[in-house]
Amino acid sequence: MDFSVRRIRPDEGDRLRAARLAALTDQPSEATITLARTQRFPEQHWADAAETNASGGLQATFFAVTPDDEEVVGLVGAYGNQGGTVNLVGLWSAPGFRDVGVAEALLDEVRTWAVDNGYERLRRWVVTRNEHSIAFYERTGFRATGASMPYEPDPRLEQVETILDL
Repeated sequence: MDFSVRRIRPDEGDRLRAARLAALTDQPSEATITLARTQRFPEQHWADAAETNASGGLQATFFAVTPDDEEVVGLVGAYGNQGGTVNLVGLWSAPGFRDVGVAEALLDEVRTWAVDNGYERLRRWVVTRNEHSIAFYERTGFRATGASMPYEPDPRLEQVETILDL
């Protein structure tokens, strides 16, 4: 499968909304926000998010797109903090684009962006029941820190912190 990875553009609020809703529809139990709540965000929310995430070193969104740039087939968000850590959110590959390198390519793009902006590590909180995600992060160099916290949508479940030093 051919695809490329690029940073979101400032005018892609509608594409960001569509991709995020597709991800939540596809994998609703892997997010800390519900599809219904996300659907209620106004158009301006998405426009502002695209503009904010399109440039700079504090936060970024990356798309995996088909060669003609017609379809978003993956996305990830990255948010830096003052402690030198970039938090990863919403890593998703569309059905038909899994196990072909989309997630790895998105992660590589975040890694490059983080290094270029002086960050020291990537962090991802992973729900313990999601063995596929845990295995993916371990395979790509993340290590569990031992920290955990309840999973917001269902506090009976636990999230574990994983870190990748840059």
